Amino acid sequence: MNWGEYLQAIRSDGAAVLDAGRKGLDPEVPSTPGWTVRDVIAHLGQVHRQKTHIVRELLVDEAPDFSDFALRGDDSLLEWFAEGLHELTAVLSVADPATHVHTWHEPDQTVGFWIRRMAHETVIHRVDAELGHGAPTPVNPILGADGVDEILTTFMEGYPPWAEVTRSPVAVRLESEGRSWNVRFLSWTGTSPNSGKAFDDEAGIELEADGPSPNAVVRGSGDALDLFLWGRGSADGLVTEGHPSVLLYLRDVAASSTG
Repeated sequence: MNWGEYLQAIRSDGAAVLDAGRKGLDPEVPSTPGWTVRDVIAHLGQVHRQKTHIVRELLVDEAPDFSDFALRGDDSLLEWFAEGLHELTAVLSVADPATHVHTWHEPDQTVGFWIRRMAHETVIHRVDAELGHGAPTPVNPILGADGVDEILTTFMEGYPPWAEVTRSPVAVRLESEGRSWNVRFLSWTGTSPNSGKAFDDEAGIELEADGPSPNAVVRGSGDALDLFLWGRGSADGLVTEGHPSVLLYLRDVAASSTG
């Protein structure tokens, strides 16, 4: 996907979030237990404003919290969200994706990271808001496949440099929209030299260019696979060859990696 396509996704999915909010803010959202549609919109609006601030100010350190939505009424919340959505797309549309700014993903400290991340943040929470009112509208399969790549490479892959790593013999190959990913499961243990916090048998993955035959192959549309990994959809739209528990374990790792 190119930068313009990401920006268009932010605009269209952001507009769909507003549509869901206008239907009502009180329904509970099954994909985010304890949250209502109001909570989803408030959270996404805060995220949009924080990333706008990072890019507009060219911050190289973490941005301050933008949680001033808590006491807003229904109408003012939707107006606040719409203003933040407009500001985000306006700032991102004129920024150079290669510009250095702060991100939480050390390998990519650029505006481009936030353009892509905000496209996926917005579509996932658009689905959340719509789930509060029933079934969500479709996700672009190409955006979904890109979302699969993002969650695997940005959220799930990797481990701290100080960790002791144990690689599993179990691997799964994911195939969607002409793309594929070879996923090797692993676990890691260690103590952070900075915080002193100990970690024991943390689950993770490693992406492999090539490898032995996987224990399972999972195929599906980009939207079905992306929503499954994010816990916003079932495995019903996916076809698994091999042991089905591999797919369920992959979802468990995704859940632990994304919080």
